[in-house]
Amino acid sequence: MSLHWWYLRRGVPWLAVLGCCAAAGLLAGLLARWPSSAGVLLPAILASCAAAATFVFDERPVLLVAVTPRGAGWRRTARLAVAAVPLGVWVAVILARPGDLPLHRGGWSLIGLAAITLTAGLAALSSRRNVDAPGSLLAAVVALAVISPLIVNAFLGLDSIYPVDGFGRSVWVFWSIVAGGAAVVSLAAVRPGIRA
Repeated sequence: MSLHWWYLRRGVPWLAVLGCCAAAGLLAGLLARWPSSAGVLLPAILASCAAAATFVFDERPVLLVAVTPRGAGWRRTARLAVAAVPLGVWVAVILARPGDLPLHRGGWSLIGLAAITLTAGLAALSSRRNVDAPGSLLAAVVALAVISPLIVNAFLGLDSIYPVDGFGRSVWVFWSIVAGGAAVVSLAAVRPGIRA
């Protein structure tokens, strides 16, 4: 049985999810070795975990699966629960504090929860619109969206939305708004309705 056939026959592409989570673990190992690079490596770990959450809704035969006896709402809710895997990887990295960084665990947990829930919710909305494999496209967009503030901040000299040592009020407000948007998107994705 070829790897491609195996991938198509599975509902959740575990290789993509676990591959992104393994990349996050590798980046955490690099962070432990070079803690001075935390300003770049922590967002890269976040991008890997958020990208993993986008692959949770990849289903090649989405129109066939959409008519399951339990219903589309149950299917989307069960898939959304699988996003706990990359969220668990993110929380493990934050709790481990690689390189003995002075991370604000509550703030970084909020960042991960907001980003991962938002991307999983967007993938769920795509699945609701019968997009069979939103993961590849969404993963690229999410990685770019998570990493681009680093580049913009470097050019414009703005405060980072990924503070390593302390969270200011504006950062809390920004990530709270993102978390609120993530909750709305996720609830919209799993709400009952006619659409698959």
